[in-house]
Amino acid sequence: MKIGDRMKFSINLNRRFFLIAVTSFAASTVFSSCSSPQNNTANTSVNPSATTAANTTATTAKEKIKVGVTPVPAGEILEFVKKNLAPAAGLEIEIVTFNDFVQNNTALKDGVIDANYFQHIPFMEDYGKKHNFEMYAFTPQIHLNPVGLFSKKYKSLNDVPNKALVTIPDDPSNAHRALKVLESSGLIKLKENVRPASPKDIIANPKNIQIKEIPGAQAIPSLPDVDLAGVTGNWIVQAGLKTDKDALALETAKDPIYAVTITTLKGKETDPRVQKLYKLLRDDKVKQFIRDKYQGAVIPIP
Repeated sequence: MKIGDRMKFSINLNRRFFLIAVTSFAASTVFSSCSSPQNNTANTSVNPSATTAANTTATTAKEKIKVGVTPVPAGEILEFVKKNLAPAAGLEIEIVTFNDFVQNNTALKDGVIDANYFQHIPFMEDYGKKHNFEMYAFTPQIHLNPVGLFSKKYKSLNDVPNKALVTIPDDPSNAHRALKVLESSGLIKLKENVRPASPKDIIANPKNIQIKEIPGAQAIPSLPDVDLAGVTGNWIVQAGLKTDKDALALETAKDPIYAVTITTLKGKETDPRVQKLYKLLRDDKVKQFIRDKYQGAVIPIP
């Protein structure tokens, strides 16, 4: 290759490298100028979104509470609260149903549930003493399950024969209530100022009725086999009986001490979840639900 040709080749080669370098720089500049705003925009949009999502999660996060109930009416009342009031209050309620009182309070003592809704204060106090632990009951209470006298054999208390077999609940507080209804009906007379009264406190028994104490859950199944039974309203409703039609005598709501309320372990009454639950159960919508559904078999507490 001649010297002149070599010089031309060298010049052309240098020009080619220069153009490549310029093109690369330009492309790099263009890419850089295009990608930077995209990255900035992405960062700007992602952070607020993440913050918004976090705030939304925090806002919509529900407090969870596990509550023990008997099926009727407490379970039905709590189900109404769970579906209609709890979501707006940010409370998620898990309902645990027990068919007897002992299991319900045992679950509370063992921490299986956070609160329960089935018992009145005298029952709670008596149970706590016998089983060596303290519970706390919220007042004013929620509802009353009035005790009534029921029979499958007779339409009137006047028809109840001498030596009739009469069952009453075997726990002291509900036994007292049933005995007071028997007394107000004229079937027995009790010693004055005794609470809780027991069959031993009967001082007059004109028809010589035979009183047998049984667990509350056995009252309805054993009803066909006895002459008369003192039964609390929760078992009556569960059995499909109508208090206003089927009761031969009924407890009044004058003594709210026997009204049912929310119970938790002593020391946990300040738990915000339990306090929120209690507030919801005292709502006017719940009271109206009780009136409409139970027609006097269950009575809301003002």
